[in-house]
Amino acid sequence: MEKYIDNQAMQQARKHWDSIAHPLHGLGTMEDIVVQIAGITGNPEVNLAKKSVLIFCGDNGISETKVSQSDSTVTAMVADELAEGKSSVNKMAAVAGASVKCIDVGIKDETHSDKIIDRKVVHGTKNFLKEPALTVDQAKKSIEAGTHEVKETDADIIAVGEMGIADTTCASIITASLLNLTADQVTGRGAGLDNDGFLFKKSVIESQIHHGEEPLELLARIGGTEIGAMTGAFIGGALYHTPTVADGAVSLTAALLAERLCPGVKDTIIASNSGREKMSGVIIEELGFKPVIHADISLGEGTGAAMLFPLLDQTLAVYNGAHSFDGMKLEPYKRLN
Repeated sequence: MEKYIDNQAMQQARKHWDSIAHPLHGLGTMEDIVVQIAGITGNPEVNLAKKSVLIFCGDNGISETKVSQSDSTVTAMVADELAEGKSSVNKMAAVAGASVKCIDVGIKDETHSDKIIDRKVVHGTKNFLKEPALTVDQAKKSIEAGTHEVKETDADIIAVGEMGIADTTCASIITASLLNLTADQVTGRGAGLDNDGFLFKKSVIESQIHHGEEPLELLARIGGTEIGAMTGAFIGGALYHTPTVADGAVSLTAALLAERLCPGVKDTIIASNSGREKMSGVIIEELGFKPVIHADISLGEGTGAAMLFPLLDQTLAVYNGAHSFDGMKLEPYKRLN
């Protein structure tokens, strides 16, 4: 297993937290995240001035069935809004001082914004009920697109999100296949389904779960390109020592894929929120993540990940600027365990 974390930098960061005039581990998991970031970057002097949200967009052939309320045209429409700064995540990222990039890795329909970054692998995946969604080569290219985007992004921390109609169906199958689960354990209502739609979606998921399938072959069989690209982004974060923040269920599925393809990558991923979809909880438990936002979020677009940025800024204001025990001439707290 490749080591992506600098333990010495983490020890220095923890020592610095303990020198700050506050109860030991007073900021809880937020302190742990700062220590983790020090380990990822190899530098206990943590600076997150440059923040970026990468939104990978692609269409899934299964959307031609009734697994979702919407069809593929919505992906192209939302991608245009994302690129032009008009969507939900754009407004939230602006509050945090983060840039947003919209990357097309597999949108089926025509887009109109010239601000969309073109990394297109396919014009939508195939319907996996009829044939594999992608070839293995296309699956590899989608992963490479995400890794390349991280390499090209000048940011201290990156939120990883997606837009793709029906990708919760794909993510559910991937999660259940990798974790030996049933459709009942992973299927949620996605962007919103009535009971008939939910039952149909669950039946589709159940029919496509293949326990023990190799991760790359699984991604190729089910798709989509946006899941592949997020997988690549998480791998890129590990390779290029850049902290990445997972969003909700689909982003977490990509984190799981990344860990299966490159063991140890999970140590460089920060979980932002617990999400609403069933599969989120099982992935979080499997990877040992500790999300700090528990708000029943299911918006997508990287919004949950972007919500973490202001919390990190507040935490770093303490880490980088609060009084030390030495400065206040106080006896430091001692660890008793």
